[in-house]
Amino acid sequence: MSSRLQGNIKIAVASLGCDKNRVDTETMLGFLRQAGCDFTSHESLADVILINTCAFIDAAQQEAVNTILDLARYKETGRCRALVVAGCLAQRYGRALLAEMPEIDGLIGTGQVDKIGEVVVRCLAGEKVVMVSAPGYLPAEAVPRVATLPPYTTYIKIAEGCSNCCRYCVIPRLRGPYRSRPPEAVLGEAKCAITAGA
Repeated sequence: MSSRLQGNIKIAVASLGCDKNRVDTETMLGFLRQAGCDFTSHESLADVILINTCAFIDAAQQEAVNTILDLARYKETGRCRALVVAGCLAQRYGRALLAEMPEIDGLIGTGQVDKIGEVVVRCLAGEKVVMVSAPGYLPAEAVPRVATLPPYTTYIKIAEGCSNCCRYCVIPRLRGPYRSRPPEAVLGEAKCAITAGA
């Protein structure tokens, strides 16, 4: 299935949680830009609202649920045709989250960031989409990003996940085992960020 979107699709985004989530949000926006999307900071003007969530602690989960419910109202009062939930809440609860919150049209886990275009296309076609599997995605040097911070700052993901599996911590389940990016990929991304003004 092509992840190229037809028409002038506007995306609004809410990014919750840690700086790794921010990098994932910027990466998803980069893929959506490549798919032909435009962006808006006004949810009422968005065809698709993307919420990148956190699920590390109870308070973060509650913030994510509240944000989903708050932004879902634009399906009634705005032009929103699809509400897509990404990140750790989607990764942690998968299909159960979709069953509990019918306002959601699509779920994309932490390991499928590069599939966001496909998820949006399928949601806009009226399909309920759950794309959650074992996290394994790690951005390569050439991954597009759309900055969400002032131009003089950026975050660069040098590694992902954790392999410690502490009893009290859910990170390995949400982000997968520890894996590092190649040093040349990190340096390449840093050089691009510096060129862009960071």
